[in-house]
Amino acid sequence: MKKHLKILVLVPCLFAALCDPIEDNCTLIYEDPETYTMIIESTSDTFMPDETIWIDAKTSSSLINICDENAEPQLVTDNEVFFDGFYVLKLNDNLENLNAELAEGITVVYDIGESFTFNDCNNSINILPELTDDNQFYQYRIGLSVSTPGDYCVVSSRKNNFIINQDNNSSIFDNYNTLNNVIRFDECNFPFAREGTEGHYFFKIEE
Repeated sequence: MKKHLKILVLVPCLFAALCDPIEDNCTLIYEDPETYTMIIESTSDTFMPDETIWIDAKTSSSLINICDENAEPQLVTDNEVFFDGFYVLKLNDNLENLNAELAEGITVVYDIGESFTFNDCNNSINILPELTDDNQFYQYRIGLSVSTPGDYCVVSSRKNNFIINQDNNSSIFDNYNTLNNVIRFDECNFPFAREGTEGHYFFKIEE
């Protein structure tokens, strides 16, 4: 379990004084990592209960130091900077002011990367990626299996959506689109929302 997330490399300089090249505390402040490119290995939109859905994700391992306007992208070897996460949601149109809920009965297998926990009240699946052999990318490969039949959605737990290089089966959401093209769910008694269907992945688990 990782206890300390290195926040300094994740946030921009808040004050101009911090960005003075003379200040040592500005030498390791980088721009946010690029959004992960996520690929679902299967081309199906429907799976059997407990069938494994493999997800591959990759992002550049080089970031720009935002305190140096002339800086070139630099390799960052701290994989905590590139941790990623997502929610698996079960779509549900019988909820008040919500149309999805956190899925239960989820099994996760880590083939590349490892589990990462940083918040006691967090139900997302969080992953620490691995640096590729050529040092060009951070990547992870995990398998998801769901035991309960229904319609599901995978959405990013971070600010950005995933970039999915294939059909994301967004038509599955049509029957649940009750909140003006917003996916809304609850975590720890706080509503979370994701706009639209782009950048998410939808799938069915058969009866």
